[in-house]
Order: sequence, then C-alpha cells, then structure tokens
Amino acid sequence: MAGGTIELTGQADFTACACCGVPARRVWGNLMDADGTTAYVVQWAPGTTGTHAVAIGLVFGDWGEGSSRDDRSHVAVEVRHNRGLDNITIIDAARSPIDTTPLAARSLARAEVLNLPLHARVLNYVEQIRVQDTRVSRFTSA
Repeated sequence: MAGGTIELTGQADFTACACCGVPARRVWGNLMDADGTTAYVVQWAPGTTGTHAVAIGLVFGDWGEGSSRDDRSHVAVEVRHNRGLDNITIIDAARSPIDTTPLAARSLARAEVLNLPLHARVLNYVEQIRVQDTRVSRFTSA
C-alpha cells in the first residue's frame, strides 16, 4: 500500500442520519501523497455496526490557488460489516448520504470509477483512512 499522510480537520454529530433517522457521526480530513491532496468524509451511525453502512466520500482534484469545485470530483464508498468481514463497495456518488456539492461539481457514478485508473487509488485511500484515522479505525476493522 502506497503511503500518504492523514490530516484530521473536523468532526460533527448529527441528530438523524439522512437514510434512516438514527443519530450519526461524521469526521473529515485530508489525505496527502505524491498525487496531491484528497479530501475525505466518513459518516456512520454509532451502535449500528452490521446493520448500517459506513459511508466514505472522497473528493479528488485540484485544491491549488485559483481552483474551484469545478476542478474536483466526488467518489463514494460504502463499508458494510457482514459475518465478521468488511465489504467495501464503490457506489454512485449521487446515492451517498455525504453531500460534497460545496467541494466538488461532479459526482462520479460507480461505473465511471471502475473503468478509470482512479479505481485502485480509491481502494488504496479507503484502506489508508481506515488504518490511519483513529476516529474511524474502531468502526471499520482493518
């Protein structure tokens, strides 16, 4: 696994998850590596492991001076616990409970990600977040 550096930038608790209404927690940060900076958001419903997916949103693209949301794309991932294993699935970003419209103009569909070199990078980044972000690692077994 290629290494990157994780920067923890924020967290919040919500009274109701958009998909099911149970209380939810969201954390966010940046992953920096040789390819640049990728923002990430992770959302889960504490106490619902096995019945509720952990949602992960990744925002890829240019974050440099003069860049805007038009220069970035959102990729969405779900992690579901099933029989002691974590199933990691790239989903259509438009289905994600994580709204990245202030950060990214384009939400990528699952088929788009699977057919791009970005696919391997997405899975690598999800694993790095699961291992390095201690706020998340206890809710996703790495």
